[in-house]
Amino acid sequence: MRYLMYCSYDGSNYYGFQSQKNALGIQEVIEKAIKNMTQQQVVIHAAGRTDKGVHAYMQAFHVDLTGSFELSKMKAALNRRLPEDIRMTHVKIVKDTFHARHDAKAKKYVYKLSKKPLTVFQSKYFTYVRDLDYDVMKLASSAFVGTHDFLGFCQRVEGKPTIKTIYQVNITETSSTIHFEFFGNSFLKYMVRSMMGTLIEIGQNKKDLSVIKDNLNHPNRKLAGKTAPAKGLYLKKIYYKKVI
Repeated sequence: MRYLMYCSYDGSNYYGFQSQKNALGIQEVIEKAIKNMTQQQVVIHAAGRTDKGVHAYMQAFHVDLTGSFELSKMKAALNRRLPEDIRMTHVKIVKDTFHARHDAKAKKYVYKLSKKPLTVFQSKYFTYVRDLDYDVMKLASSAFVGTHDFLGFCQRVEGKPTIKTIYQVNITETSSTIHFEFFGNSFLKYMVRSMMGTLIEIGQNKKDLSVIKDNLNHPNRKLAGKTAPAKGLYLKKIYYKKVI
């Protein structure tokens, strides 16, 4: 039986989602919890990877298990076996042909900036940069919308197409925070953090607004800003049905 599971996590204590040889990944922790619950050695297949220190409201993965389990009890049973910084949020049965990564139609990421110096309780969950021009950053962010070659805004991975579509960039703002939400069909390694790093340098008046369009039209990693810290990034949602 194939199960689709959703989880949320605080990535602060892990070296990304994927299992690592010499460091602790979230995947390894979840696989151990599933083994403890089912007595089955499993490998889970996630919708995508997140980097060291990146958080998730909604990560998705599928896993194949022998035998039947009560869905109503699985979530609670797994959470009892997981550390408090990883929580299962939903479990359901899917077709044997379903694949958490290949069947994903779109994703949302959100990057959280604090407008004020961080307290000790915020330090792992926001990025703070002093004296940013948020209005110019908001204006510049619209240039990412559309289908573009994002080679200049990522770390190249051999065999991964770099042409992606950003459907929307939504911005929510309060007196103390500003969140940039990126909604697209797919994302590349370090892509959102590179986009945000560029917006931050535009907000610092270190780069001109035109640098985004220049980099999309003529991809060059040197045109992008420094990769923004992982701690401000959250995987918000995975979509498995056509959304556009």
